[in-house]
Formats: sequence, structure tokens, C-alpha cells
Amino acid sequence: NLQRIAEVIKRTNADIIGLQEVSNPAMVAELGRLTNMNGVFGPSTEIEPPNLYNLLNIPVPKSQLFYGDAILSKHPFEYIGNISIPSASSSRYQAMCTDIDLSKIYGKGSIIRFITTHFDYLNTIGSNAARKATVEVIENAFFNDPINKPAILTGDFNVTPDSEPIRLLQKNGWVYENLGENYYTIPTENPTKQIDYVLPRPANKWRIIAVEVIDAPVASDHLPVLMTLELISDD
Repeated sequence: NLQRIAEVIKRTNADIIGLQEVSNPAMVAELGRLTNMNGVFGPSTEIEPPNLYNLLNIPVPKSQLFYGDAILSKHPFEYIGNISIPSASSSRYQAMCTDIDLSKIYGKGSIIRFITTHFDYLNTIGSNAARKATVEVIENAFFNDPINKPAILTGDFNVTPDSEPIRLLQKNGWVYENLGENYYTIPTENPTKQIDYVLPRPANKWRIIAVEVIDAPVASDHLPVLMTLELISDD
């Protein structure tokens, strides 16, 4: 129910939202309309291999795209793109990236990189390996440059905080902070573990003010994580 999801989003008053398991671009457009936010859809599945369109320099028709993730923002952004990430299950997954302009809050030139993703979900050797490999795929795709702008990574990682993928993300500079609390996100009724995250980086660019899990058991099969962050100036 998009209206129900939109009401949860508006209740958080968040500046930027990462969404997973989104059906199509029309759903993103409607959520953007309902929340008065700008949105972009990142497809993880295509009827035809995406490289065919790239090789022919033809835009991928919207009718060819279905299922993926999305980003909503109150601020202007540039869509950097999306990449396939490793999977050992029958599903395909991706990570999508935007550069969001926070100049309205922090002054001209305040650009952050915002990524949302959905890791492989099975509890198998192959899927465990795929999740670990995904960490480096995201690193190589979106951070292989000398600028090293402040960034936020969000998504359903399908792992708990004590897992190897989280340790690998921390090794790459992503900050996992629970402020001494447990932030359980599944199941939505009486949740028992966390597999959904908001991770900023680098540590010296962000002040983590608050973290909470929003009580919205009917809107989704996961509870949303809300993190309040302050960007730290170089001055």
C-alpha cells in the first residue's frame, strides 16, 4: 500500500530515503508524489542483458525494467547509476548510487554520496561468499576515485551486526553505530535481529546524533531504520 508507506516516510521527516524491493519506476514516481520528494529507480532485473543496450548506445526502455531499489530525496541529486552485485541465489541484486547536494543546509559544494542496496539473502556457502564479495564490488564501483566525499550506505544486508560482511564494511571505513542499543528490524512483530542498516563514512565527516527503528509493522515486512546525522565541516 503506497499511501501507507508514504505516511511512514513523512512521519520520519527524513531528508533521504533508501528503499528496497521496489517493483518498478511507476511506484517510485507515486511515492515521490505522495511524499513531495524526488525519486529514482535502480533496476536489478532486466528482460534483456543491460550491456546490449549500452553497446548499442540505446536507453533501456522503461518497459524492460522491473524490480529493484529506489532513492527518495528532498534535495537535488545526480543519479550516478546502479551495478549488479554478486548473488548465489535465483534472485538478482544491485547497488544504486546518487550524489546528493546538501548545499541548502551546509553551504555551496556540500555533496554527499548516497547508496542503497539489497544483499543476497540465502543462508548458504555461496550466498555468504556473495555478500562478502559485494562489499568490494561497491567499493570498486563507487569509491575508486581520489575525492573521497562523505557517504552513506543503506539497505537490507541480510546479515547481523557481528557478521563478516559488516566487519569488511567497517574495514573500508563504514561506521556501524548502535549507540549501545539493539536495533532489531525483523520480523516486524516482536523483532529479534537487525539486518537493515544506515552506515556513514568516513568517521571524521559525520556526527551521529540519533538512531532508531520506526514502529511501522504493517507498512513493510521490515522495520525502517532512521539515523540522524550532521555533516562536519572542514573549517
